[in-house]
Amino acid sequence: MLGKNQGSKKAVSSAEALEILEGRKGAGELGYEQKLAYDHIKKFVPLDSESAKKMIKELQEYGVSETTAIKITDTMPIELTQLKHILTREKKTFEEDEVKKMMEVVQSHRGK
Repeated sequence: MLGKNQGSKKAVSSAEALEILEGRKGAGELGYEQKLAYDHIKKFVPLDSESAKKMIKELQEYGVSETTAIKITDTMPIELTQLKHILTREKKTFEEDEVKKMMEVVQSHRGK
């Protein structure tokens, strides 16, 4: 039965999901949907797991929720306006200098 043994639910970045799927792939446990997800994530994951976790923590220091920090980490916005669009998910309003500092965090992790 699908979903029979669901564990706890926790939001993870694409990099962390890739790490989890690679572990399951090594054990030969990937189902059809997981294989598709693995192939997709493998092509598009922007960071390794450790860099993603570090970036998420850095973004949370600015008052961003974990889910929004994960979204920023997964999309790696290029322009300030893209970052502002992602931040609209938050109930909090961010000052322009805070947004610019968050963009600096994104840029510092790009290419790692």
